[in-house]
Amino acid sequence: MTFNINWEKKGVYVKFRGNVTAQDLIDANNYVISNAQFDTIDYQIFDFVHIDKFNVSSYDITIIGVMDKSQTDFKKDMKIAIVTQDDYVREIITEYDHIMSGTNWITRIFPSIGSANSWVTEK
Repeated sequence: MTFNINWEKKGVYVKFRGNVTAQDLIDANNYVISNAQFDTIDYQIFDFVHIDKFNVSSYDITIIGVMDKSQTDFKKDMKIAIVTQDDYVREIITEYDHIMSGTNWITRIFPSIGSANSWVTEK
């Protein structure tokens, strides 16, 4: 497993490392949305700072986006913070953001965990 998941009071923090594949993202996403705590959280932080490679295609992120968009019927509002300094990760996340347009799930990209934490905890 290339990720760790930590549940916080109002959110979830998912830290990836090593070579991240589409299946890793799908597995992490499934774990988060199927957990009973998902109904009570306001944010998700996905940390890609310590990855070696990001093996996720546009097609892969479309699948993940469709999975998440289906959740917006049940979980109306969500902040999703992506922590990365990698240009390719930023590019793929921009595609995810387009898929989620028209929902109240807001995605932002941050260079550090500190800036992501500040955003997700602000009112």
